[in-house]
Amino acid sequence: MKRDEEESLLILVSEKVIPIYAKGYFTIARNGKGLFISTFYYYDKEGYYASLDKERIKEEKEKLKENMQYYLNQETLRINRRRVDEKVRKVEINLLSVNYPMIDFYITFKARLKLGYNLYEDIYENEITEYPFEAIYVFPGKILSAKIRGKVSIKDNIAIVKVKKGMKTGKREIFAFRVI
Repeated sequence: MKRDEEESLLILVSEKVIPIYAKGYFTIARNGKGLFISTFYYYDKEGYYASLDKERIKEEKEKLKENMQYYLNQETLRINRRRVDEKVRKVEINLLSVNYPMIDFYITFKARLKLGYNLYEDIYENEITEYPFEAIYVFPGKILSAKIRGKVSIKDNIAIVKVKKGMKTGKREIFAFRVI
């Protein structure tokens, strides 16, 4: 298939497969190893994902992995003012039903934490959310403050952020936390 045909197919698929919800789990350990699992839920009117054979699923996973890595590379994630590189390690495609696929992205990173005050900053372009999402952040110490758009609830080292469809997000997310 030619590049133009592939791009046309991707456009057709993206118009038929509509994101409806996302949920992310972000955690960082005391040793600085981080894991972000992001799950996207879709409405797939024509059952595109259900129709794929093993080989096409493998190809689709690779495309999704490359696309997510591209978007991560557009962001600037810093912990304690040092740039942290995020890497997409794995992509899984599952079906809740023929018309409701879900895609999981497993992303890792390594940061240098220190005893006492630590700062997490994620900088990316402003955007208007096309679907609601929820993100759960678990830090290895008490969260001192958070600057992030959405409804935020914090309990000790866990922050839950809920964002409604149509809300403006992005620019800069900040969490300050203390490791004891």
